[in-house]
Amino acid sequence: MKLRVRLVLTFTALILFVIASLGAVLIGQTRVSLNAEIDRQLLSVFDRRRNIGGLGSGDDTRSFAVLIYDRRGQQVAASPSGFAEDPDPLPDLSTLAEQIRQDDGRPVIVESVDGSLRYRVLWSVDNRTETVQILAFPLTAADNAVGALLRTLLVTGAAVAAFGGLATWWAVRQSLSPVDEMVVTATAVSEGDLTLRMPEDAGSPELDRLGEAFNDMLDQIEASFDAERTVQDGLKRFVADASHELRTPLAAVQGYAELYRKGALAEPEALDNAMSRITRESERMQRLVEDLLLLARLDEASPIKNRPVDLAGIARAAVADAQAIEPGRQVMFSGPDEALVMGDDQRLAQVVSNLVTNARTHTPPSSPIEVEVTVADGHVRLDVIDNGPGISPEHLDRVFDRFYRIDHSRARSSGGTGLGLAIVAAIVHHHGGTVGVTNEPGRGARFTIRFPAVRQPVRLENAVS
Repeated sequence: MKLRVRLVLTFTALILFVIASLGAVLIGQTRVSLNAEIDRQLLSVFDRRRNIGGLGSGDDTRSFAVLIYDRRGQQVAASPSGFAEDPDPLPDLSTLAEQIRQDDGRPVIVESVDGSLRYRVLWSVDNRTETVQILAFPLTAADNAVGALLRTLLVTGAAVAAFGGLATWWAVRQSLSPVDEMVVTATAVSEGDLTLRMPEDAGSPELDRLGEAFNDMLDQIEASFDAERTVQDGLKRFVADASHELRTPLAAVQGYAELYRKGALAEPEALDNAMSRITRESERMQRLVEDLLLLARLDEASPIKNRPVDLAGIARAAVADAQAIEPGRQVMFSGPDEALVMGDDQRLAQVVSNLVTNARTHTPPSSPIEVEVTVADGHVRLDVIDNGPGISPEHLDRVFDRFYRIDHSRARSSGGTGLGLAIVAAIVHHHGGTVGVTNEPGRGARFTIRFPAVRQPVRLENAVS
């Protein structure tokens, strides 16, 4: 059974129960009031007739049936109620035979001898005449009044119940219409349409909160699906790029092996050249595999060495290495004697080395490289400025993507894998830091990383070159 039908039936049943309860109480009180009025009239007649010498069959008693019995229970006189030409049947007093011989009794209700009507009976013992005088008041008018009241209650109750049921149906339909919309939306969402949302104004605070919670859930689900699609797309690109990167060195190795098999490398010089090329391509594949394994470990969020590391010392060492590799290029460092961060010294050294190598690879030899370390606001900041042509704005957001190259041919000729900056971003994020890149007017690309500082530096050191 539908919820709205149950609500309507329940409310209609409640209305009927209330009407029945009120009707029972009203009818009972009406009956009590009418009986009390009849008893008052009976007692008034008794009091008046006693003052004038007892009951008789006078004309003022036609509203009552008057019966007189002796002490032995024999009827002495009887005067029926009603019209003289059509009197009412006398009350059946056989059940009161023993009671009426006693003292005055309490009012009771008996039926007539033919069962056609009921009487309210009151009697009194007259010790002077040794008789029992009985008054019986017909309850026809009272029964008719109670019957009319009952019929009125039935008709009114049925009308109220019908109107209440219709009103409840309308109110429930209006109140549950947002629920119907939610059901339609939820059904569409279950079929794959995650763009739909619940109505923001459902008409009640409870439904509003339900709609908001459902919409929040849909937002999270949609975001999860978007993230999953992004990951899947990235994984597909990653696999395709990795396959492409491995294809070139594998093809070279396979080609030289095929030449050797066919005897084309009989000359010692040709064989040495082939072995040298195979060695270089093998080393390139080894670097690629090592970089991929490193990224995989970083993606798994494996624990890192967490100890104080002097990032300023690491930067100075990277500058010294770059000066040794490329003596003709100006590589400068500026920063404090010490800038401590928490992390893995080897991984952080790899970050700085990759940034400096990236600056050397993508700028002319005449471009100076600046490495700056600063400590402020509880953070250690490292900047690498290459003083080159900068990075085109359309590439800035993707330079940290895996296998992403701005200049594919140049990167491949230099033996790069396209993973250097991706490794930088992964290591920095793994250490709880941030990394970014901007174009510095007149100074080329600026790569910036930030880490929480362990403590403030003691003293500053002048720039060195």
